Amino acid sequence: MSHNPHRNHNQHSISDLKRLASGRWREILTAAGLPAELLDRRGKPCPKCGGKDRFASLPDFDTRGSLICRHCHNASSNPRSGDGLASLQWWLGCSTAEAISWLRSFLGLGIGQHLPIHAIKPTMAPPSKPVQSESDRLRVALMADVCRRNLTDEGREHLAKRLGVVPESLRQLQVGWCASRCMTTWPMRDGIGNIIGLRLRDPNTGAKRSVHGSAAGLFYDPELANIESGSRVWIAEGASDTAALLSIGIDAVGIPSAKSGDDLLLELCRRILPGEIVIMADGDIAGIESARLLRSELVIVAGVRIIQPPNGIKDAREWINRGANRDELEREASAAEVFRLDWTISRGGA
Repeated sequence: MSHNPHRNHNQHSISDLKRLASGRWREILTAAGLPAELLDRRGKPCPKCGGKDRFASLPDFDTRGSLICRHCHNASSNPRSGDGLASLQWWLGCSTAEAISWLRSFLGLGIGQHLPIHAIKPTMAPPSKPVQSESDRLRVALMADVCRRNLTDEGREHLAKRLGVVPESLRQLQVGWCASRCMTTWPMRDGIGNIIGLRLRDPNTGAKRSVHGSAAGLFYDPELANIESGSRVWIAEGASDTAALLSIGIDAVGIPSAKSGDDLLLELCRRILPGEIVIMADGDIAGIESARLLRSELVIVAGVRIIQPPNGIKDAREWINRGANRDELEREASAAEVFRLDWTISRGGA
């Protein structure tokens, strides 16, 4: 379509623009600077945030321009993932109005030229994380085993009573006792079950630290790998909340802190293939923000629900200590909205 400089460039609706762009989104987004080689399949590095396998073009990409990054362009991000206009806005780092103006110009409907490639904000890869040495990993795993053997049945029962959990949950997490520091030990694992870190916790004050050489990992029973495929798996924040969920018969995994552990969780969930994931968010704003970020990462594996304790209750352990049982939590989870990715090709209009 030729460009008419006297034509009112605002007379075309967004639906008109999407209709004209249908079938051309690959051309449009590569013209905007998006690397063409990333648009062919899932599990690619994100060109925006640098995540190694977070980026995908959806099956309706050519007709609708739908892209997703589990970290920076998803149903919880701004702009939300959905169509080519949202993809363009996300990639250019601009407002909706600016994305519309860019698209009008590209299609020959606007005044002036569409943005040159050099106007795009540069991709910034996240800083690399320190790599744990094999000797540190082996040393931490050995210490975890020694400390686990140090914790007697009597000591386990005493600790369980202080935390309001059952002793078996501490056995499942292989909690131990470091006699030299008078602190309990909580192993942290990677996605395939290896111990990569050891969290120390003061039984009197609750103060936490990690053993030197530890990597941040997940708290879970290594037997979780043997659960029935399609089961519901719960995600909690912290080791003691995980123990509380285990105490009432819930299959649970703990993240080391808010907004952490997402890559390991993804690895674990891909291994055990849960039918559904429930994130038990802490009862504050930071808790729900962390849960939404995790949801964006994990939804590629299974449907995800988020629940929080009632007002005035801090976290899962306090909720359970106040009398919440498995049936109550399962009902809360089933009533929560489930978030899923729809990988089917849309056959609707623009």
